[in-house]
Amino acid sequence: MIKTLSVVGSILLAATALSWPAGAVERATDEPASDTAMMLVMDASGSMAERTGGGSTRIQAAKDGLDAVIDGLPDEQRVGFRVYGASDVAEDDPAACTDSERVVDLGSDNRDELRKAVADYEPVGWTPTSHALREAAKDLGDAGQRTIVLVSDGEPTCDPDPCVVAREIAKDGIDIRIDVVGFDVSGRAKKTLQCVADEGHGTYYDADDAESLTDSLRVSSVRASRPFDLTGTPVKGTPTEDGAPLLAPGQYTDTVAVGGPANYRVARTAPDSTVHVGAVISGVSGDLGAAATLGTKRIGGLTCASSTTYGLDMSSRSPVYYGGVSSWVRDPDSECRTDDELGVQVERSVGQIEGRPIELAVYEEPPITSDLAPGTAGDEPEWVAPTPGTATEAVPGTSIASAPEVGPGTYQLDISAGETQVLAVPVDWGEQVRAQVDAKLTDEVRDAAAIGSGLDVSVINPLRRDVTISLYGNWPEDWTRDPWANLRENIAFRTGAMSWPLHPANRSQNDTTREGASLAGMHYVVVSLKLRGDETNLPYTLTLERENVLGDVAPTYAEVEGLTPPVADSRLVDSPVTTAAEQTDDVEPEAAAQAGDSGSLLPWVIGGAVVAVALAAGVLVLVRRRR
Repeated sequence: MIKTLSVVGSILLAATALSWPAGAVERATDEPASDTAMMLVMDASGSMAERTGGGSTRIQAAKDGLDAVIDGLPDEQRVGFRVYGASDVAEDDPAACTDSERVVDLGSDNRDELRKAVADYEPVGWTPTSHALREAAKDLGDAGQRTIVLVSDGEPTCDPDPCVVAREIAKDGIDIRIDVVGFDVSGRAKKTLQCVADEGHGTYYDADDAESLTDSLRVSSVRASRPFDLTGTPVKGTPTEDGAPLLAPGQYTDTVAVGGPANYRVARTAPDSTVHVGAVISGVSGDLGAAATLGTKRIGGLTCASSTTYGLDMSSRSPVYYGGVSSWVRDPDSECRTDDELGVQVERSVGQIEGRPIELAVYEEPPITSDLAPGTAGDEPEWVAPTPGTATEAVPGTSIASAPEVGPGTYQLDISAGETQVLAVPVDWGEQVRAQVDAKLTDEVRDAAAIGSGLDVSVINPLRRDVTISLYGNWPEDWTRDPWANLRENIAFRTGAMSWPLHPANRSQNDTTREGASLAGMHYVVVSLKLRGDETNLPYTLTLERENVLGDVAPTYAEVEGLTPPVADSRLVDSPVTTAAEQTDDVEPEAAAQAGDSGSLLPWVIGGAVVAVALAAGVLVLVRRRR
C-alpha cells in the first residue's frame, strides 16, 4: 500500500513543465510557473525541541522534511522561508508576539540559502502564529498564485485568533491559500490549526512522525505549483441587477454572497444562442451539507431556468461542489432565447458556504438549427463493463482546474480518506463515458468504514453539470454494494459510473442529469473516497472507455462570428490548466496527503425533505425548474 511520496515522483509532479512521453498533451496555457509563489512558515517555539514517537526531536524531523522539499523544488519555483518564535524572549515581553523573521527572501535562485536557514533553525521561543501569517502574506505580495505552508506543533500564545487572521488573508483574493501541517498535535491545538486551513481555503495535513511530516510538506509544495481548485478572473456579484458585472464567455472567481443572491449579467451575441453557466463551489470540511441555487433570468423579468445544487461532504477534507444551468427553454418564442442580455443569479440555500470561493464558467453556444425534440435523443443505454488492461500510472487532479487529460485505458492510482480525484476525458456527439473502479479492501479500510463509506464515481460535463446515469437499485451484478465494514479483507471491490450519451436534444429532457448531456467537450471523471481517518489509503485502478452508442447525431449550428460550436477535446471555457495523457514508468502516483478527522455521512434535511443518499464527493444533484 502506497503511503509515502517518492522523491522522484514529487520532483516530477511539482514541475509543471514535465517531459511527457509521445502522445502527451501539451500545456493548455503559456503562463509561466514563476507566477506561483510559496512561503514556508515554520514554528520555532520551544516545544519543537521535544521528542517524537520515533525518538528524534520535532525540530530534526522538521529539518529533514524541509531538506527533502528543497531538494525536490523545480528551478523556476519561487519559495521563501519565514520562522516564528525563534527568539529567546520572556512570554510577557511584547516582543514575544511579534517574533517572526523572514530568513530567506522569496526567489527561485535561493536553494543554498534555504538549506543554510534550515540548518540554523532552532526552537527557543513562543508561538505568535497570527503575526507570522500576516507577515507571510505580505512576503508573497498581492499578485499571482500564492501559498502559505504553515508547520506548527501547538496552540498560539498570542492574540488574535489565527482563524480570524486566516479569514482576513483569504479575503484578499482567490489566488492565495494557507495549507497547514499539524505536527504531533491533538485536541484544541489541532482544531485551531484545522480552522486556519479551512478559513485559508487550504488543506490541513496531520503528521505524527518524521516520515509523515516529510510527506505532508512534499504534497503541499506540489499543490503550490498546481492550478488552484478554482481559477478565473476575479469579479464581484452585486445584491441587485443594478451595477452587476458583465461576464463574457470564460472563467471567473467570486465568493458566495452572504445574506442574499449575487447577480451577474451576460451579453448574448446572437438571438437563439444558449448561454451556459457552470458553478464550482469550495465547501467546508465536515459540513453536514450544502446547497446553492443557480438561475438564468431576463433582466428585470422572470426566471428562464434555475437549478438547486445539493452536496454532502462530511468525509471530504476539501469538498468541491459542481452544478450548472443554461438559458435554453422549449418555447421558441420566449424572450429567454432572444434577449440581448441575460441575468445570472447565485444564492446559498443551505450549509456553510457563504463567503466561500466560487468559480463561474460561462459559455455561449451558437444557435442550433436542427431538431431538438425530446423523442430524438434515444433510450437509456445498458451498462457494458469496460475491460481492464495494463495499468498506466497517472497523477490525477483535485478538481476540474487541475484535471489532466487522458484517453481510454486503465490507470493505476491511489486515494486517501476524504480525497477527491479528477481526470479529463474528451467526449464527442453520440458518445458516452464508462468508468470502472477496481480495488482490494484491506483491514485498514474496513476498520475505518462507517455509514455512507465508499468509493464514489461520477461524470461531470464541460460546464460543471453532473451527467451520470443513476444505476441505484439496478447495479451491475459484479459491483460491490454491501457495507464496507461487513466485507472480508482483500475482497475484490468494483464500482463505476457511465454518462448519458451526448445528444443535442437532451436539453429538452425532464431528467436533470440527462439534460446536461447536450454539449460535446471535455468531461470529467470524479472519484472520491468517503472514509474516516487521517491515514487510510486505497490503491485502485480506473478503466475508462468512450463509445459512440447513438451514431451521427451532431447538431447543425448557425454560423455566428465570435461563437464556436463545442467539440470533443475542448474545455469550452478558458482555463489555466496543465494537462497530460500519461506518466512515465518511474513516476509514482501522488501519495495521498493525510487529512484531518472526518465523521461518517449523515442524512440531512432541506426544505422538509430528508436526503439520505450518500452523494459522490463534491458532485451535486440538480433540481431543475423551467418556465
